[in-house]
Amino acid sequence: MSWRKKVTWNNDDIIEYYHVSAWAFDTLWGPDMHYGYWEKGVKNQKQASRRMNEKVVEKINITKDDYVLDAGCGIGGNAVWLAQTYGCRVVGVSIVAEQIEKATKRAAAAGVGHLCEFKVMDYMNLDFPDETFTVVMGLESICYAFPKSDFTKGIYRVLKPGGRFGMADGFASREVYTGKDKRVMHRWMDGWKLNNLDTPGLWAKYAADAGFVSSNYVNVTKNVMRTAKIMFLWSLFSIHWHILDRFFNIDDYPNDALWYQYWAIKRKLAEYGIFWAVK
Repeated sequence: MSWRKKVTWNNDDIIEYYHVSAWAFDTLWGPDMHYGYWEKGVKNQKQASRRMNEKVVEKINITKDDYVLDAGCGIGGNAVWLAQTYGCRVVGVSIVAEQIEKATKRAAAAGVGHLCEFKVMDYMNLDFPDETFTVVMGLESICYAFPKSDFTKGIYRVLKPGGRFGMADGFASREVYTGKDKRVMHRWMDGWKLNNLDTPGLWAKYAADAGFVSSNYVNVTKNVMRTAKIMFLWSLFSIHWHILDRFFNIDDYPNDALWYQYWAIKRKLAEYGIFWAVK
């Protein structure tokens, strides 16, 4: 894409980011570390995050007979919840070793250690035999896949025939950005160590090229805006930096990603959606 930035983040950068941010994620967000799905009856961020898990599961119809790969499992919030709620087996993978340690302890404490297994593994290079899983699921983790076309081919390989893939994540709203729009997207992604976001249309192409027989997408941006606003309010602790940045184009400062994620979504440069596909 012509709008891509020059910086390329690698796994070490991502691991360090999650190490530094661990306290904030664990304490403020809870085990489900992603934007929440806000609707009637949802009262706080932790409930909203869990509701997003449920919305993805509704699309891919998980049952107790499924064998699920949680790609980018974080500290095991989704995997443990799946095992508790549906009784299915789940394997969670992450490149962050301390997340895998926490996830393993979480599953044992929840009494589902026999259903959950966690591995330090890069989901871009899955070390599983062909046709191992019936479901692959990713909750705001697939944004780190790079390139995303290769990730899609990899999960197609490890899915059984008829297997399902479902994810909730951020998406680019266009393929080309210029000027101020380009800078907003770069600043947001660099703050969170993201290399790119792709459009829903590109994801549909990746799925078809990999061999998936069908794919679908629903835009749920309106349901995540409250989370975006919460992070925007946190970013105001750095309001003096935001003001200076407006005039001097500062490359990096505290809470810049929280500021720019809001403006990217508010200005419809990016969107949030649920994507799912069937092999």
